[in-house]
Amino acid sequence: MHNDDGINGAGGGADGHPEDRPPVPHTVIEGRYELLEPIGSGGMGEVWKAHDRRLRRFVAVKGLLDRRAMTPDTQKAAMQRARREAEALAKIEHQNVVTVHDQIETADQVWIVMKLLEGRSLADLLSRDRVLGVPRAAEIGLQMAQGLRAVHEASVLHRDVKPGNVLVRDGGQVVLVDFGIATFEGADRVTRHGGIIGTPPYLAPELFAPAAPGPTSASDLWALGVTLYEMVEGRLPFGGNEVWEVQANIQQSPDPVLRYAGPLGPVIQGLLTTDPDRRPDAAGAEEMLRDVLADPGRPTPARAATPAPAPPPTARPASPASGSASPDSEPVPAATAAAPAASSSGAVPSGAVPSGAVSSGAVPSEPSPVASGGGRGRLSGWKVAAAAACVVLLAGGGWLVSRGDSGGKQDDASGQQGGGAAGGDAEQAWEQWKSARKRLTVGAKEDQPGLSFYDKDTGGWSGFDVDIAYALAGKLGYDKSQVDFYGVTTANRASKLKNGEVDLVVASYSMTPEREKRDGISFVGPYYKAGSSLLVRKNSAKYDLGEAVDVKRNQVEVCTARDSTYADRLEEDGYTTGKWQPDTYKECVERLLDKRSSVYAVASDDVLLAGYAQNDPAHLKLLPSGAGTEPYGVAMRKDDPLLKSKVCSGLKEILAGKEWAEMYMKDLSPLTGRKTAPSRPELRPCSAE
Repeated sequence: MHNDDGINGAGGGADGHPEDRPPVPHTVIEGRYELLEPIGSGGMGEVWKAHDRRLRRFVAVKGLLDRRAMTPDTQKAAMQRARREAEALAKIEHQNVVTVHDQIETADQVWIVMKLLEGRSLADLLSRDRVLGVPRAAEIGLQMAQGLRAVHEASVLHRDVKPGNVLVRDGGQVVLVDFGIATFEGADRVTRHGGIIGTPPYLAPELFAPAAPGPTSASDLWALGVTLYEMVEGRLPFGGNEVWEVQANIQQSPDPVLRYAGPLGPVIQGLLTTDPDRRPDAAGAEEMLRDVLADPGRPTPARAATPAPAPPPTARPASPASGSASPDSEPVPAATAAAPAASSSGAVPSGAVPSGAVSSGAVPSEPSPVASGGGRGRLSGWKVAAAAACVVLLAGGGWLVSRGDSGGKQDDASGQQGGGAAGGDAEQAWEQWKSARKRLTVGAKEDQPGLSFYDKDTGGWSGFDVDIAYALAGKLGYDKSQVDFYGVTTANRASKLKNGEVDLVVASYSMTPEREKRDGISFVGPYYKAGSSLLVRKNSAKYDLGEAVDVKRNQVEVCTARDSTYADRLEEDGYTTGKWQPDTYKECVERLLDKRSSVYAVASDDVLLAGYAQNDPAHLKLLPSGAGTEPYGVAMRKDDPLLKSKVCSGLKEILAGKEWAEMYMKDLSPLTGRKTAPSRPELRPCSAE
């Protein structure tokens, strides 16, 4: 964070403005590391951004939390943990593991000096996006596995692998962080308050067996499996806040339902095998994840509206019970488990194998025997099972194959190409398309008042984009109860389309030829034309910003969403922008409202910014609109000409009737102040290419 005048975390002045606050002296460790501002904290320490005065670089420095409140015994234990973390990290040099520069011990503190990494945690990404596409999840999982391989080869155990301890940088690099409870192979069990150290939903079941030797590398791989599941399914595989709740859920339901995992299903199932000896090691997981990413035409599952019910226990092939099995159920090797019943659309939940395929011998009923001496021997059995599972799913007709670069191949069940209907009957082809998709999934933004907004309290969506999407769904033959909205951002909406996570995107998506070519998508529209504007602080103590020219003249920092049409245009137009732009306009507005930030303006569409200004009129002010317009289009995959044709005719009907004006007056008139609806935008030609 940056203060208006470069003051970091200054104390309060007479009127509360940071400009009037005197600077506070910074703590300097060993005359070298100047602590500037806290950038993260957890149960094991607080991390500061610091300046290395000797080498003139910024670093991250981690120290213990609340050491003054510790008793002598707890302080001693905390010091030992900090020394162990530094020692563990110093053993490892890998791009997917945080780098340690130095360790300093003072009278009552251990400081760990690390490379300063910009990015956000995987937990933050999941909090924002809820789920990730299979390719993105597989890429993150692959880098996590690579990092764990380096960790384990150094005989170190992380013991707290979870999204909060995984940093995802802007360029895509994934880094394992927070080794505060790391230990070494063969070390004694370490407990806290009588229990196992770690985060309950990510703890492997073998850690709680009475005669268990303690944590092993396999325990870290279990946590990787939980994290992969959470990324693609949007929830934890085994719920519960307490250790006993999580472990009871593992015992009662050792094979959590997979709906959206696709080719990641067998990988996740392998990692979530309750017997640690049957789990792939880090190298094995790495190889399996590479296989998932190797084929750009990898299958992705059809969506079911709700999880399909599991079959009766008699349909499940038996396997030797593990130490964590409950008396009422027998755990099954995950890659061989029978699938839940197919949904009404004929889709098989991802990662599961139809029970008939198992009984016919398509997938072995047991994994390969475990080779003595380690996880590499476990790999081959899981690779065979994973490959067989994918083959059976494809052969069974439960998959819809989707390729973003298919060059005109249609991904619907009809098997048509290039827009030609199967058997020459377009309506029959459309009915086949719909039968494969009982529900329509629409990508929309969650944080744009008036345009598209998700209310977390009620679970409801509202706004002009949302109403357009509902109206369009009606023209396609779906009622409101059959429409699912999925939160997207400016930065990820194209990938959500290409990954098959959404069918359409209606998210203030400015339609440009460059985007169609770059993102591999098609637009239908425009359904609205917005102007451009700037949002500023209403009462700035430092600058008087009444017009766009004031923002440019004062060279104040302007924020916009990454990958927006404004990202490149601002600098070309002479505005000052920051080095890093966030994924959403909401984050820009949060920076604008933070008086410690150097952001003084947000650039975007006038109607979009008007929603934020109306929500906080005491602090935000919308400047007059500038030149140019942003035409909003409905986006879809380029390889789906049938859908594009239906969207084109549906939007044409909406613009021609009364619906459009009614939606405008309901959603946008309160923002624009217009008493009547403007003229409807003219729909561009949208033939099914």
